[in-house]
Amino acid sequence: MALLQKLSLAAVTSAAAFLTLGTFGVDSAQAALFKYSFEGEGVNGYVVYDDSTEGTQDSPTSTIYYDAVREYKIDLGDQGVFQGTTANAVVFLVRQGSGITAPETDDFLLEVRASQREPQSEYALLSYFSYPIGTFGGSRELPTTVPSTATINIYPNVNFPNSIGNRLFTGTIRTQIEKVPEPASVSALLGVGAWLIFRRRQRRQTLSV
Repeated sequence: MALLQKLSLAAVTSAAAFLTLGTFGVDSAQAALFKYSFEGEGVNGYVVYDDSTEGTQDSPTSTIYYDAVREYKIDLGDQGVFQGTTANAVVFLVRQGSGITAPETDDFLLEVRASQREPQSEYALLSYFSYPIGTFGGSRELPTTVPSTATINIYPNVNFPNSIGNRLFTGTIRTQIEKVPEPASVSALLGVGAWLIFRRRQRRQTLSV
Protein backbone atom coordinates (compact mmCIF):
# COMPACT_ATOMS: atom_id res chain seq x y z
CA MET A 1 0.00 0.00 0.00
CA ALA A 2 2.83 2.40 0.87
CA LEU A 3 4.47 1.70 -2.48
CA LEU A 4 1.18 2.31 -4.29
CA GLN A 5 0.74 5.62 -2.45
CA LYS A 6 4.25 6.70 -3.42
CA LEU A 7 3.66 5.77 -7.06
CA SER A 8 0.32 7.61 -7.09
CA LEU A 9 1.94 10.69 -5.57
CA ALA A 10 4.75 10.58 -8.13
CA ALA A 11 2.23 10.32 -10.94
CA VAL A 12 0.20 13.27 -9.68
CA THR A 13 3.32 15.39 -9.17
CA SER A 14 4.71 14.55 -12.60
CA ALA A 15 1.39 15.27 -14.30
CA ALA A 16 1.04 18.57 -12.46
CA ALA A 17 4.58 19.58 -13.40
CA PHE A 18 4.00 18.65 -17.05
CA LEU A 19 0.75 20.60 -17.22
CA THR A 20 2.30 23.55 -15.44
CA LEU A 21 5.21 23.73 -17.88
CA GLY A 22 2.89 23.29 -20.83
CA THR A 23 0.45 25.94 -19.71
CA PHE A 24 3.18 28.40 -18.74
CA GLY A 25 4.69 27.90 -22.18
CA VAL A 26 1.38 28.92 -23.76
CA ASP A 27 0.90 31.85 -21.39
CA SER A 28 4.38 33.20 -22.02
CA ALA A 29 3.68 33.24 -25.74
CA GLN A 30 0.48 35.20 -25.30
CA ALA A 31 0.55 38.94 -25.73
CA ALA A 32 0.22 41.20 -22.75
CA LEU A 33 -2.84 43.24 -21.93
CA PHE A 34 -2.36 46.81 -20.76
CA LYS A 35 -4.78 48.97 -18.81
CA TYR A 36 -4.81 52.69 -19.53
CA SER A 37 -6.51 54.44 -16.60
CA PHE A 38 -7.56 58.08 -16.37
CA GLU A 39 -9.19 60.29 -13.79
CA GLY A 40 -10.08 63.97 -13.53
CA GLU A 41 -12.78 66.32 -12.36
CA GLY A 42 -16.05 64.96 -13.74
CA VAL A 43 -14.54 61.97 -15.52
CA ASN A 44 -12.81 58.65 -14.88
CA GLY A 45 -12.39 55.36 -16.65
CA TYR A 46 -10.05 52.93 -18.34
CA VAL A 47 -9.16 51.21 -21.61
CA VAL A 48 -7.79 47.64 -21.68
CA TYR A 49 -6.00 46.69 -24.89
CA ASP A 50 -3.88 43.93 -26.42
CA ASP A 51 -0.45 45.22 -27.37
CA SER A 52 0.11 42.44 -29.94
CA THR A 53 -2.61 43.73 -32.26
CA GLU A 54 -1.20 44.62 -35.67
CA GLY A 55 -1.68 48.21 -36.70
CA THR A 56 -2.96 49.55 -40.00
CA GLN A 57 -1.63 52.85 -41.27
CA ASP A 58 -4.74 54.98 -41.50
CA SER A 59 -2.93 58.10 -42.71
CA PRO A 60 0.64 59.48 -42.81
CA THR A 61 0.22 60.50 -39.15
CA SER A 62 -1.98 57.80 -37.59
CA THR A 63 -2.12 54.04 -37.06
CA ILE A 64 -5.32 52.22 -36.13
CA TYR A 65 -5.40 48.95 -34.18
CA TYR A 66 -8.69 47.26 -35.02
CA ASP A 67 -10.38 45.41 -32.13
CA ALA A 68 -7.31 45.90 -29.93
CA VAL A 69 -9.50 47.15 -27.09
CA ARG A 70 -10.94 44.34 -24.96
CA GLU A 71 -12.77 46.50 -22.43
CA TYR A 72 -13.38 50.18 -21.82
CA LYS A 73 -15.35 52.51 -19.58
CA ILE A 74 -15.82 56.27 -19.56
CA ASP A 75 -17.79 57.56 -16.59
CA LEU A 76 -19.00 61.15 -16.90
CA GLY A 77 -21.35 61.03 -13.95
CA ASP A 78 -24.62 62.80 -14.77
CA GLN A 79 -23.56 63.15 -18.40
CA GLY A 80 -23.52 59.41 -18.92
CA VAL A 81 -21.44 56.26 -18.84
CA PHE A 82 -19.98 54.69 -21.98
CA GLN A 83 -18.64 51.15 -21.75
CA GLY A 84 -18.18 48.02 -23.77
CA THR A 85 -15.94 45.10 -24.66
CA THR A 86 -14.79 45.84 -28.22
CA ALA A 87 -13.24 48.94 -29.75
CA ASN A 88 -10.30 50.21 -31.76
CA ALA A 89 -7.19 51.95 -30.46
CA VAL A 90 -5.51 54.69 -32.50
CA VAL A 91 -2.15 56.41 -32.15
CA PHE A 92 -2.33 59.80 -33.84
CA LEU A 93 0.57 62.22 -34.17
CA VAL A 94 -1.18 65.50 -34.90
CA ARG A 95 1.05 67.54 -37.20
CA GLN A 96 0.08 70.77 -38.92
CA GLY A 97 2.34 69.96 -41.84
CA SER A 98 -0.14 67.26 -42.88
CA GLY A 99 -2.86 69.87 -43.41
CA ILE A 100 -4.38 69.61 -39.92
CA THR A 101 -4.97 72.93 -38.18
CA ALA A 102 -5.37 71.56 -34.64
CA PRO A 103 -2.57 72.13 -32.10
CA GLU A 104 0.25 69.62 -32.51
CA THR A 105 0.00 66.78 -29.98
CA ASP A 106 0.65 63.07 -29.58
CA ASP A 107 -2.73 61.41 -29.17
CA PHE A 108 -3.91 58.04 -27.95
CA LEU A 109 -7.51 57.49 -29.08
CA LEU A 110 -10.34 55.20 -28.11
CA GLU A 111 -12.48 54.71 -31.21
CA VAL A 112 -15.78 52.87 -30.79
CA ARG A 113 -17.52 52.54 -34.12
CA ALA A 114 -21.31 52.53 -34.31
CA SER A 115 -21.43 48.73 -34.78
CA GLN A 116 -19.12 48.22 -31.78
CA ARG A 117 -21.11 50.28 -29.30
CA GLU A 118 -23.11 48.53 -26.59
CA PRO A 119 -25.96 48.91 -27.31
CA GLN A 120 -25.34 49.65 -30.97
CA SER A 121 -25.83 53.23 -32.07
CA GLU A 122 -26.02 55.19 -35.27
CA TYR A 123 -23.01 57.18 -34.05
CA ALA A 124 -19.42 56.35 -33.23
CA LEU A 125 -17.65 57.42 -30.03
CA LEU A 126 -14.23 59.06 -30.00
CA SER A 127 -12.16 59.88 -26.95
CA TYR A 128 -8.89 61.75 -27.49
CA PHE A 129 -6.14 61.52 -24.88
CA SER A 130 -3.68 64.24 -25.89
CA TYR A 131 -0.06 64.65 -24.76
CA PRO A 132 2.62 67.22 -25.68
CA ILE A 133 4.25 66.77 -29.07
CA GLY A 134 7.14 64.31 -28.94
CA THR A 135 5.72 62.30 -26.03
CA PHE A 136 5.66 59.10 -28.12
CA GLY A 137 9.07 59.82 -29.65
CA GLY A 138 7.69 59.67 -33.17
CA SER A 139 6.45 56.10 -32.66
CA ARG A 140 2.92 55.01 -33.53
CA GLU A 141 3.12 51.76 -31.59
CA LEU A 142 0.56 51.19 -28.85
CA PRO A 143 1.95 52.90 -25.75
CA THR A 144 2.98 50.96 -22.66
CA THR A 145 3.93 54.07 -20.67
CA VAL A 146 2.55 57.60 -20.66
CA PRO A 147 3.11 60.85 -18.74
CA SER A 148 0.93 61.44 -15.70
CA THR A 149 -1.10 64.30 -17.21
CA ALA A 150 -3.13 64.59 -20.42
CA THR A 151 -6.08 66.41 -21.94
CA ILE A 152 -9.23 64.46 -22.75
CA ASN A 153 -11.84 65.33 -25.38
CA ILE A 154 -14.92 63.13 -25.81
CA TYR A 155 -17.18 63.06 -28.87
CA PRO A 156 -20.08 60.59 -28.49
CA ASN A 157 -21.98 61.44 -31.70
CA VAL A 158 -19.47 60.98 -34.50
CA ASN A 159 -20.97 60.48 -37.95
CA PHE A 160 -18.19 58.93 -40.05
CA PRO A 161 -16.96 60.37 -42.34
CA ASN A 162 -19.18 63.42 -42.39
CA SER A 163 -18.94 65.01 -38.96
CA ILE A 164 -17.23 64.56 -35.62
CA GLY A 165 -20.30 65.98 -33.86
CA ASN A 166 -20.36 68.11 -30.73
CA ARG A 167 -17.82 67.67 -27.99
CA LEU A 168 -19.46 66.39 -24.81
CA PHE A 169 -16.54 66.79 -22.43
CA THR A 170 -13.04 68.24 -22.18
CA GLY A 171 -10.68 68.50 -19.24
CA THR A 172 -7.32 67.69 -17.70
CA ILE A 173 -6.81 64.14 -16.45
CA ARG A 174 -4.27 62.05 -14.59
CA THR A 175 -3.21 59.00 -16.57
CA GLN A 176 -1.24 55.80 -16.13
CA ILE A 177 -0.66 52.49 -17.88
CA GLU A 178 -0.15 49.20 -16.08
CA LYS A 179 0.23 45.66 -17.32
CA VAL A 180 -2.76 43.46 -16.53
CA PRO A 181 -1.62 40.51 -14.34
CA GLU A 182 -2.07 37.08 -15.89
CA PRO A 183 -4.64 34.91 -14.08
CA ALA A 184 -3.38 31.98 -12.02
CA SER A 185 -3.40 28.82 -14.12
CA VAL A 186 -5.20 25.63 -13.18
CA SER A 187 -1.97 23.71 -13.63
CA ALA A 188 -0.22 25.89 -11.06
CA LEU A 189 -2.99 25.06 -8.63
CA LEU A 190 -2.48 21.37 -9.41
CA GLY A 191 1.19 21.75 -8.54
CA VAL A 192 0.29 23.34 -5.19
CA GLY A 193 -2.23 20.56 -4.55
CA ALA A 194 0.38 17.87 -5.17
CA TRP A 195 2.78 19.58 -2.77
CA LEU A 196 0.08 19.72 -0.07
CA ILE A 197 -0.64 15.98 -0.54
CA PHE A 198 3.05 15.24 -0.20
CA ARG A 199 3.33 17.27 3.02
CA ARG A 200 0.23 15.65 4.51
CA ARG A 201 1.55 12.14 3.86
CA GLN A 202 4.91 13.05 5.34
CA ARG A 203 3.19 14.11 8.54
CA ARG A 204 1.22 10.85 8.69
CA GLN A 205 4.36 8.78 8.21
CA THR A 206 6.15 10.74 10.95
CA LEU A 207 3.28 10.22 13.39
CA SER A 208 3.08 6.50 12.64
CA VAL A 209 6.77 5.93 13.45
